[in-house]
Amino acid sequence: MPTANLTQITQQTCGSLFEFYKEFLVAGDYHRGGSSPVSIKFLVMPLPAALLYGNKVDANDEQVFIAAADMGGMTLLQPGDYLVETVGGLRRDVITAHADMTRMLWTLIARRVFA
Repeated sequence: MPTANLTQITQQTCGSLFEFYKEFLVAGDYHRGGSSPVSIKFLVMPLPAALLYGNKVDANDEQVFIAAADMGGMTLLQPGDYLVETVGGLRRDVITAHADMTRMLWTLIARRVFA
């Protein structure tokens, strides 16, 4: 039995994830100090408290999923970066950012910021 290529499986899974939840995708811009913002679409989900060690989970924390291909030339997403929704202007600060092993999907823990 042939072994499936992990990159191929990840591509199909990411594509399915964003296609399946397309009505829930949020349009916005990803910001990093000193760089031009990148326009993206992202998926926001509630944050399971077990994802962060200790008592660091805040009521305003969420999981954010971004297809790496949508990030243009921006790599190594990191704390200090932030997202701003196109409609409504809600800001989310990046707490942690992790790419999957194929570098196709970014999972962020982000905190909603209310001005």
